[in-house]
Amino acid sequence: MSSSEIKVPADDVLFEDVCTMLDSIAKAKKKYEKVTILTNYVDDFRLKVAQINGPKDPSFYPILRLLLPGLERERSSYNLREKRLGSKLVQALAWDEKSPASQKLLNYRANNRNQKDFTTVVCDELKYTVSEKSTLTIGNINEILDKIANVENGKPPSLEQVLTSVLKKINVKQLKWLLRIILKDMKLNMGQSRIFEAYDSEAEYIYDNCNDLKKVCESIEKGNTRPSQMGVEIFNSISPMLLSPLPITKVHALSSTKTYITEEKYDGERFQIHMENHVYKYFTRRGHERHNFGTNYDSGMLTPLLKNCFAPNVKSFILDGEMMGWNEDEEEFGSKGMNFDVKALKDHSEFKPSFCAFDLLYYNGVPLVGLPEKGGLPLIKRLEILDELFVDIPQVLFHSKRETVRDNSDIVAAFNKSVDEEKEGITIKDTESYYLANRRNGGWYKTKGEYTKSTIQDLDLLIIGKRSGRYYVACLDNSGVSPRWLCMAGVGHLSAAARWALNSRLQPHWRRRAVHPTPDYLQFNKQHVEYWIPPEKSVVIQMRASELVKSDKYGTPYTLRFQRVVKVRYDKPVQDILTFREFEEIVASDSKVVKLNKTISSDSIDSVANIPHKRRVKKPLQVAEQFRMQNTGEVVVKSKALLGRNICILSDDEDCSKLELIKILEAHGGKHTEHYGVDTWCCVAGRLTYYVKNLIELKTNDGSKIDIVSSAWLRNLPDSDELCSLSPFDMLSVKRETRLKMSLHYDKFGDSYIQFLNVDILRKCFEKMESEKPLIYLTTQEKFKVDKALFSDNNPYSYLRCCFLALPNSDSIYAIRAKMYGANLCDLNSENVTHIVLSKMASNEDKMAAKKCEAFVVSEEWLDSCLREGRHVSEKSFLIH
Repeated sequence: MSSSEIKVPADDVLFEDVCTMLDSIAKAKKKYEKVTILTNYVDDFRLKVAQINGPKDPSFYPILRLLLPGLERERSSYNLREKRLGSKLVQALAWDEKSPASQKLLNYRANNRNQKDFTTVVCDELKYTVSEKSTLTIGNINEILDKIANVENGKPPSLEQVLTSVLKKINVKQLKWLLRIILKDMKLNMGQSRIFEAYDSEAEYIYDNCNDLKKVCESIEKGNTRPSQMGVEIFNSISPMLLSPLPITKVHALSSTKTYITEEKYDGERFQIHMENHVYKYFTRRGHERHNFGTNYDSGMLTPLLKNCFAPNVKSFILDGEMMGWNEDEEEFGSKGMNFDVKALKDHSEFKPSFCAFDLLYYNGVPLVGLPEKGGLPLIKRLEILDELFVDIPQVLFHSKRETVRDNSDIVAAFNKSVDEEKEGITIKDTESYYLANRRNGGWYKTKGEYTKSTIQDLDLLIIGKRSGRYYVACLDNSGVSPRWLCMAGVGHLSAAARWALNSRLQPHWRRRAVHPTPDYLQFNKQHVEYWIPPEKSVVIQMRASELVKSDKYGTPYTLRFQRVVKVRYDKPVQDILTFREFEEIVASDSKVVKLNKTISSDSIDSVANIPHKRRVKKPLQVAEQFRMQNTGEVVVKSKALLGRNICILSDDEDCSKLELIKILEAHGGKHTEHYGVDTWCCVAGRLTYYVKNLIELKTNDGSKIDIVSSAWLRNLPDSDELCSLSPFDMLSVKRETRLKMSLHYDKFGDSYIQFLNVDILRKCFEKMESEKPLIYLTTQEKFKVDKALFSDNNPYSYLRCCFLALPNSDSIYAIRAKMYGANLCDLNSENVTHIVLSKMASNEDKMAAKKCEAFVVSEEWLDSCLREGRHVSEKSFLIH
């Protein structure tokens, strides 16, 4: 059957219904209310899809891609922001650009005194222009967005033609949400994590591992099953693991029992390189593929240079690292502060791509990310494979330089070295950390100078200009006959309180540039300010920035990067600011980027912690524990529970070392063997190491190959004069023969036929029953039918199910009791309300509002009678007129 014959129910959903749901989410004030609204919508969608007969694709993807437009990957970029979109709308409407309505769209920020967002401004102007009714579906909306995306690829029709056609079919509510989808700013006050949560509990985890909304929906909807594990796929970008900011003065907070490594933090772009069978793909940190680096050894700027550097046994891999630009003439790496974009490098660029690999996420068909139970490996193991993967090609592809940390002084030395060399900073990583996609606080840290007040050089600068809420600050050049103020940077991020106080102080002194030309002693260079202020009337601002970058757009040859306001210094004289001579001393190196960091001493760190912090050095490589004989010494046998049985201890756990587990085994009369074989009764596992996980997943045609039980079973094994037996809840892996034996004594949920259950085992049985129970969603009408079938007309449990009750100013106990017997609670203004229950204390306003509704207006006595008699009592005697 062709794909065109398969029905896609999501495409037939009315866009109006989705917009109504989005309005409800936007109006909801509490986070859980927003999630509930979307969850209910998804549940209703699935119910409706389930009722459709014939071949169908139940995927929620056509709707989900509209709810999360920022994660769209299938369509190319629209390249539309408010200004361009406003211009295109004016052209599509054939309006005069000088008309008041056109000016509101073309210059909505300048003409927007009420601080409305762009879509609201557009809708206010077009509410009488667009259609009143619309039958557009989700499929229609996705087709419209496809056409808008194709405009950027040079395909007809033009953007003006697309918008003209849309405006004839859409109403004002739909236009608002369509524009927000195009601008990729939904203004729902609901993050993507909550949207994923409302759709499915596994959705975000799956997305982090594939960066593809379509694959997320396919994985969840296919076969109505929920995957227990989503592995990494080659050529599907993985959301990178994130680093937590760590001030250098806080390194004493790192665990003294763990081993850490430090690496230089490069000032590039986070990238992934995917390769399988000599086919390469490159992905940015947000999952966008970049084609300029080449897909094979005959194309691109980087791939041809990698032909002979990988080991012969390498078939596929995913590298995580930093893509940078190498300037061959200057013999240095570029910085983000320089005028180049490493993602868009071309053959004639002065910078050449250079990749620093610091992690390996996938190797020869096996994903290495995630927790141990998902098959993940710790960092130290991933790095061991990475080190053997390829030979460094200087300035093309190379491993990160790693240093093992012994104590805090090593971290301080690495940090100071990065400051001296004007690097971005350092990273600190736990060698036993697992790669958790799109997660922070997983044992990875980044340390930069700007994270610590004592290691960053603040600059006192003077406000000399303003434009559109952005202030321009300057240093003082007093080297000549008369002083000059040289503009250094602009700053716009101030708290509302600080901005209000600053505006109140400066408002009387601003000079409009169009009326009062800027005096020569204020040097703005290429910055076009709307207002300037006499220096003696201005205020000093204490600024903090990570670095200075060369620029010809300001009054100084360098400008600030990543600048922010530390404090408004009303107390400081306007002459007591950074001078141009001091500025020249800071940039004396004349490099393109100048860091504003300062070094720090180890004494400063220890004075904060006030205690020494020693960290164990990683032990040299030894023979793996499972291949070494354990010397347990003399053990007294006190039980016959394992008498004569050979048992293999595979791994220890958090509470017992392997040696302690062996002693417990021998105390029960058992014998430990280093390797499992045909004479092994079972294996015991604590931590799910990579080796243990592979054994658990090792399958034959008849099931698992070996019996593996948890170490908790061994530790809790009671003394006995008889041989013990295994139960289903102790097993991590079960052979077919063992499963058949257990079936004589246990049902499929683990409930014993012959033994009494304790509370813990009973709870586990119930949990297994619950996990295997199919989810059933019933509509209200279906619930009525079930009630009728079960109780006929004498339903003692849900006799209020047909009632939609509004209880204004009523005791909450009434609402709770009514809901217990099936009632649906709603607002007084709800279109579904069937009964309005008024208390004796009801206000006249509530009574007047109730009379306007087409519903029974009854007293609380009616509800009392229903609850007392256990049935739906007639409303006639309780009506309020």
